[in-house]
Amino acid sequence: MIWDLITGLLPNVWPWILGALGIGAAYLTGRSGGAAKVKRRQAEAALDATVKGQEAARKGRAEAVEKLRQGKTPE
Repeated sequence: MIWDLITGLLPNVWPWILGALGIGAAYLTGRSGGAAKVKRRQAEAALDATVKGQEAARKGRAEAVEKLRQGKTPE
């Protein structure tokens, strides 16, 4: 009796179960792709800030060396 209920119900439920799993998989795939984009942008921003900081430090050192050559001492 229970087996008849299960076999009668499952063929009608399988498409719904598979559809829900497909929607869930699509949702999780989309979220992981979005998270990867955000992380990539953050990494690019951090790299850009590092490069700009290194450039500013190089310019500062060059200016300090030039001032020392001119006889100006740091205060």
